[in-house]
Amino acid sequence: MFKYELSDLKTKAERLASAIVPPYVILLRGDLGSGKTTYAQFFLAQILINKDKTVISPTFTIINTYETTKGTVWHADLYRLKNEAELFELGLIEFAHVGITLIEWSSIIESYVADVPKTIIEL
Repeated sequence: MFKYELSDLKTKAERLASAIVPPYVILLRGDLGSGKTTYAQFFLAQILINKDKTVISPTFTIINTYETTKGTVWHADLYRLKNEAELFELGLIEFAHVGITLIEWSSIIESYVADVPKTIIEL
């Protein structure tokens, strides 16, 4: 698997954050520890309204939200989801069609956001 240099990852995340408009989905794919959350941190740091806000992994909360210059961004980690019904309970599918979502471990949701502009980031 190709591994990005940290500076390259930062540059790519910042460029995408500056360019996109909602609705937009970023599907983050990669093994444990490959840099999915780091990419999300770089992406969000570029557009956060409160630059002092810490971007943390949503591993345990499943979804974290951030107020940005492009509206609310949902950052999700779907690793612990057991089935697709949980996607509907979270409201993530609906938000993905109107806002910006960063989704780690995205395979469970991909068919539900096929019609939304997106980028797939392989790490």
